[in-house]
Amino acid sequence: MRRCHRAAHRRIWLVLAAVLPLLVLGALALRQNGPTEAAPVRLAPP
Repeated sequence: MRRCHRAAHRRIWLVLAAVLPLLVLGALALRQNGPTEAAPVRLAPP
């Protein structure tokens, strides 16, 4: 691989290493509660 090509790959991987965790953490922070995490609701009185 040429030196310029290697430098480009290094920059791309460094950007991905910084951006991907931020995207995952942002998605977790903005995630809405699903039906499995909601409090149980009785359908009929006991």
